[in-house]
This record gives sequence, C-alpha cells and structure tokens, in this order.
Amino acid sequence: MNKVSEMIIAVAGDVLQRPDSKEEMEAHLEIVICAWNMSLYSANKRKIKLNKFIESQKPYAPNSEALKGLEWEIRRIMKQKNTLYPKVKKKIEFAEVIETGEDNYIIRAYSTNDAISK
Repeated sequence: MNKVSEMIIAVAGDVLQRPDSKEEMEAHLEIVICAWNMSLYSANKRKIKLNKFIESQKPYAPNSEALKGLEWEIRRIMKQKNTLYPKVKKKIEFAEVIETGEDNYIIRAYSTNDAISK
C-alpha cells in the first residue's frame, strides 16, 4: 500500500499544484482531506456531510459560483479516491505542509487504524 501522503497527492489532482504560499497549500490540503474523509461514508451520509460543509463555507466564499466550484472539486476528489483506492477505508486524522524551499513543499499525513462506520 502507498503512503497516505502519496495517496492524497494522487487524488488531489491539480488542487495541490496551484497554491502560491504555504498558507494556501494548507487550505487546499484541508479540502482534499475533507473530501477524502467524506468519501468513506455511504452515499446518503456523504451527501449530508457535503451539504453541511458547503453551507459552512458560505461566509468565506466570494459568490455562489465559488461554492459550486468548491462542491464540484470535492465531488471530483471523492470520486478519484474511490476509483484509485476503493479498499482504503481509513480516515485521515492529520496532515501537514512542510515548506522545504520557495514554492516547494512536503506533505505528511496520518490515518487512523480504524475505518469509519458508515
């Protein structure tokens, strides 16, 4: 099995390629982790969790189009996770961004030993 950080990078697609700063990379990583963990639930619970998450982001979004884009990205990441790693059912508990140079980062992530109860 791959390292958790390698799996995160694989499912993230371009999301982790675009950030201009460590803070932005951390924010993007948080979205990937959120999507990964949502993907572990049943379809009904996943939908509820996604709706709650999008609702929680309304105060920070510049407009409704940004929220739609965020929702689309989270759905894409969940689908990618379930396509690439369908048997991996471990929740990611913690992830961090370590800056190793200008615009160069290492991602470390840690998962639980237990799967999420659906």
